[in-house]
Amino acid sequence: MACAPSGPRNVIGAGLAYPEGMGQNGAGWHAGPILPNPEWPMEEAQIDKTLAVIRQALESGRVNDAMLALVLLHPADRADAFSDLDDRQQAQLLPELDVSATADLLEELEDDDAADVAETLSAEFLADVLDEMDPDLAADVLGDLDPVYAAELLADMQDADEVIPLLKHPDESAGGLMTTDFITLRRRTTAAQAIEFLRQVHPEQSIPYYLYVTDRAGKLVGVAGLRQLILADPDTTVETLMDPDVRFVTTGEDQEDVARTMGRYNLLALPVVDNDGVLQGVITHDDILDVLEEETTEDVLRLAGVEPGPIIDKPYWSRGIFDVARSRFVWLLVLFAASTLTGTVLRHFEGELQAVVALTFFIPLIVGTGGNAGSQTVAGVIRALALEEISRRDALRVTWREGQTSLILGSLLAVAGFILVLLWGLGTTLAVVVGVTLLLVCIWANLVGSLVPIAADAIGVDPTVMSAPVISTLVDATGLLIYLSVAGFVLTQV
Repeated sequence: MACAPSGPRNVIGAGLAYPEGMGQNGAGWHAGPILPNPEWPMEEAQIDKTLAVIRQALESGRVNDAMLALVLLHPADRADAFSDLDDRQQAQLLPELDVSATADLLEELEDDDAADVAETLSAEFLADVLDEMDPDLAADVLGDLDPVYAAELLADMQDADEVIPLLKHPDESAGGLMTTDFITLRRRTTAAQAIEFLRQVHPEQSIPYYLYVTDRAGKLVGVAGLRQLILADPDTTVETLMDPDVRFVTTGEDQEDVARTMGRYNLLALPVVDNDGVLQGVITHDDILDVLEEETTEDVLRLAGVEPGPIIDKPYWSRGIFDVARSRFVWLLVLFAASTLTGTVLRHFEGELQAVVALTFFIPLIVGTGGNAGSQTVAGVIRALALEEISRRDALRVTWREGQTSLILGSLLAVAGFILVLLWGLGTTLAVVVGVTLLLVCIWANLVGSLVPIAADAIGVDPTVMSAPVISTLVDATGLLIYLSVAGFVLTQV
């Protein structure tokens, strides 16, 4: 963090550096300066070919050739390629990476993979690597290590004071996302002084899209854009240029709320303050992209009945088959138990099914329609909850709205079902049963799909846990109950 015009309190990081040499001890292969590949961005097929070259080179003992192929990849692609290598191949490459290249790698790897790699490095070397990393990313790695070992590393780090404040915040909070690399200015600083200050501190790593203005106590009082400083008269003070209406979040705010705030106001960075309004750090847009990917992945998995976790977070081909099976088993067992309700309903109406065998023809149609209708409603309501378009106070309004929608959909499907039965030549009575059932099932499925996520949110449960498979299973059993009850009633009247 830096402040003008009195000079930087903490100099901004050194920036993204491509490795000038490989080898943790200075020995080993030296490639000279590695410049960005002119073919970036590389196609997926090119990355796969590069990965094949790396594997072949390692199998042949040509570690230098493998290193050359690896470092010519973009850092993000380099991390993906490294993750796809097995433990033995990774162990061959790691000792050949210098501090800067290892820092780039750890910054791009998934948290669990970065921690695994960090544990294989010597403490002295790892401390240097952590100093090279962005403070927030270094804190993520340290947070996944054994606390005693993490404390030893902090003692060996030169920039530990930038990382330690970040370790006290949960990973999924604003404090856990923020970085301490940011620029602060005083209100009386002129535009010329601020620009000269930026030249002095060389903010290569954290581009100062926004420059934050603080008072003597460090409280956030305004924000000024870099463009404003450049275009302003040199003698204009920051106080004149700044916008005092600053969007900010507190350190304890959830990462989903942070992402929502940045998206709503189209911010490239968002300041983080403590409960007293003192500026603690800044969350940048690239961190929020990671949050959005993480949260979206989590929601999609839960909607599919798969519990998120470290196993699912790994690349597809890196997941152990037995680990994947174990992660899916619990949900499948729950759905299996719920599905026995369908069998119970069928046994209860065994007499009606034997009397009118044609009733069985339409069981898949009824349960499928109910499940699909419920899933559509669940998806819409969960999205609206996530975007804060609705809240638990809107339960009755949502139910009324979805009820109207289901009445329209159910009526249309009822007509379609009625015509289908007649076309099959199964008679008007059965056509009435199927038509009425489709109407009732649509209404019921939509009501359940709208209320369950809101109820889950009200009791503090993630609405995505009430996923489509759960709703579908529930509606299957109740849909059958409605179908066979309608059939029993109609058949006794004719």
